[in-house]
Amino acid sequence: MPTSGKCPSPRRTTAVADAAGTIPHLLFRLGDQHYALAIEQVIEVAAMVELVETPDIDDVFLGVANRHGAPLPVLDLRPVFRHPVPAVDTTTLFIVAHAAQQSAGLVVDEVLRIAHFDSSSLSQHVVRDRFVRSVVTHGDQMVQLLALSSLLAHYLPQAVSVHVEGEQTQ
Repeated sequence: MPTSGKCPSPRRTTAVADAAGTIPHLLFRLGDQHYALAIEQVIEVAAMVELVETPDIDDVFLGVANRHGAPLPVLDLRPVFRHPVPAVDTTTLFIVAHAAQQSAGLVVDEVLRIAHFDSSSLSQHVVRDRFVRSVVTHGDQMVQLLALSSLLAHYLPQAVSVHVEGEQTQ
């Protein structure tokens, strides 16, 4: 997949299965594991930009990016799922995603492609992880489907407040 690209806006798509009974997801890789986000939650895939490092940065919360004039918190998913964490640089990709009234940039190792999963397979709960809602088989790969709302609620418990120059704060 290209290093930057727009995906359908969450406002223009729904989680409803298509005529074939499948739901599109964006597949990505962390370490040697495959993960996916429902395409309705994906806004775009972007290359890393300069981050504002706030006092509360840690291994997961990397800072805040300026996305089209709006602050966007950036989270590194690799330590969340216990994968090695290479240095973040300009070749690092992140997925801009939105769920439960929150948006964030999600750093991943590689964005792979769009995959369609049978809607009946998405309800299988075979995991005990609050950040993974299901595990499905796609070809010869096991794919973990993220519970994005839970992930964002845990790592972004309150709105990240950043003053962007030229904007008035309330």
